[in-house]
Amino acid sequence: MNRPIRLPRPRVLAREHLERIHEAMLRILGKVGLRLRGPLVTEAAARLGLRVHGERAFFERPMVEDFIAETGPPPAPAGAADPDPAIRLYVSQYCNHVHDIETDEIVPFTEERLIEATKFLDTMHPYSVVGRVPGSPMDVPQELYPLVQYKVGALYTRLGRRPPEVLTVESAPYVMDLAEALGRPITGADVYIVSPLTVGDEALRIALALRHRVKRVSVGSMTSHGGTTPIGVGDALAIATAESLGSAIIVREVVGLPVSWALRLCPFDPRAMSMTMGGPESTLLVFANNELQAWYEKREPDPVGEFHTQAKLPGAQAAAEKMSGLLLGALQGARVFGGLGWLSLDEVFSAEQVVLDCEVRDHVQRLIAGLDGSCNPEACVAEAAAGVADTFFGLDSTVAQYRDFYWWPRLFFRGMRAEWEQAGRPEARARAKAFVREQMQKYDFEPESEVRRVAEEIWARAKREILG
Repeated sequence: MNRPIRLPRPRVLAREHLERIHEAMLRILGKVGLRLRGPLVTEAAARLGLRVHGERAFFERPMVEDFIAETGPPPAPAGAADPDPAIRLYVSQYCNHVHDIETDEIVPFTEERLIEATKFLDTMHPYSVVGRVPGSPMDVPQELYPLVQYKVGALYTRLGRRPPEVLTVESAPYVMDLAEALGRPITGADVYIVSPLTVGDEALRIALALRHRVKRVSVGSMTSHGGTTPIGVGDALAIATAESLGSAIIVREVVGLPVSWALRLCPFDPRAMSMTMGGPESTLLVFANNELQAWYEKREPDPVGEFHTQAKLPGAQAAAEKMSGLLLGALQGARVFGGLGWLSLDEVFSAEQVVLDCEVRDHVQRLIAGLDGSCNPEACVAEAAAGVADTFFGLDSTVAQYRDFYWWPRLFFRGMRAEWEQAGRPEARARAKAFVREQMQKYDFEPESEVRRVAEEIWARAKREILG
């Protein structure tokens, strides 16, 4: 039996760090406060009894500490506690561009291209891929993005019944109707806070529109390290926590529903003037976010990693950045990773990159499986005698155990140079593109007629009522 490889989860924050970050967070909310934008949040602050001066609201320690004690952790993501040892990769719908494997160009997602990409992902489910709709079509009105994504998912992939992650106010009622019709009702709404330290009515629009149809609200932000915070990591984490916690207190008062909160400090390199995920700093901040959130929730940090790259096309940069985060996460026990097929953070979806990502994942999967180092001295002597008399290649044990030990890649070439030359110099990217074309020939999904009828009916009603 193999002895799997598992490394202790790395810790980037000491307990002293966590306690001082918490103290700084309380002082920030008490002395710097949150900027309020709009009558809803301003009135909520008054009802809560917060001190308000101009546009800023200030929080007393007991209120913040009571709120932390009252609010539990958010619902666990699907598969987070799954004991399945397989590493699964999933894709979300954020990309607005797609990599054309025939021309190597990056082009806007249209509904037609989105359908083709969704069909491809459907064929990849046997490869531990959780792929639904990988982008937003740019040829439909923005307020309808989530609904057209959901319609495409329902009609072109087996996993399409799960609703999209982000809604617009205009699309929300129609997406919820479709989710209920497909047996996957939406039970929560998300509120994203503007960093730094600002909460406004506009952030609550979706939560307010849905509060009579959902049971909970999640509050979070994507704080830019060194952009909307100081460059010191502890200081930045204190601000990220303050804006999420303080906003959650106000949001709960506005919407009248149970609220969970989460902090997220993201890398922001001033030389690039953008978030830069996929680098070593990004992974370190993932660990820091995870440890601080777990500390507030009085639990052990989850095993985490990341699977992002800033590369614009498949190649060396994408492979190196994705392998780094995936390997470190898998070695500590993480088994679910987002970012499948993503390039340029989450701007570009690439079917070719999906296949390369699966190759990288399979490499890591074999590594963490470990090996079986058992040895039966008597049997070993018998095998040694048989092997030197003939060859070890011909032994029954070699034939029986070879495939269990050696992973054979689909894309990477394992042979020597001469064999590679004779094979026509195969290259991983060319093989990946060929694999995509082969997979598309295997697409065979057809939704139930009732699903098609309901999806098309809700889509037509939304276009009529929203666009006129």
